[in-house]
Amino acid sequence: MAAEFKQEFLKHQDVFEKNYPIVAEALENEYGWPEMDTLRHEACLCIAFGLSQSAITLCNHMMESLLKYSLIYHHSINNEQAFETGADLVKVMEAYTEEGINKYGHITLSQSIKAAYACGLIEEEEKKVLNKFRDQFRNAYSHADKEKTFGNTAVSVQSAKINPEGIVPSVPIQAVIAKNPVVHSIAQAMKAEQEAPGYFSYLDRLVRLMKARVFPNG
Repeated sequence: MAAEFKQEFLKHQDVFEKNYPIVAEALENEYGWPEMDTLRHEACLCIAFGLSQSAITLCNHMMESLLKYSLIYHHSINNEQAFETGADLVKVMEAYTEEGINKYGHITLSQSIKAAYACGLIEEEEKKVLNKFRDQFRNAYSHADKEKTFGNTAVSVQSAKINPEGIVPSVPIQAVIAKNPVVHSIAQAMKAEQEAPGYFSYLDRLVRLMKARVFPNG
């Protein structure tokens, strides 16, 4: 058993050496936004070690968190209150964000995207991309909806026929992935490996842009 774990570790070590350059810049450059930095850090490690499905799932959370935090702080900044000198800092922060949390903390991703656009926190093209990600990644992975994950994508597979003599090999046929659960796990892992880096890279760039929009004074 120990030998098997060692082999698995060595495999991920090789993957790390290949994938680290993809996320090196993002991993080494913090946002300076604590609420988002822990997500950035873990998403980078997932991609670096080849944990692509985990990376996509974490990026889904990262996308929703980015929008909600942005809306909450945008609301708080634009509705600042005066606080008494000597007030407890924890209570001040709770009161500062309370309205924003009540307004945006429980809305859906679709509503978050619409609200962020209405508040000028995202641009038209960014809104389109985020809605695409909502279907392609968040809904597909969170709801295990394989039709959203794979669409009508088909792959060539070796088929067979059942004859009185037994199972006889047949010619290869095109198999629709979404309709064949037996291939879902492998196909999804391969698809995630291709798509996770680009998904994260887009969100990483968007976090940095939106931070400047939410906190224009730093």
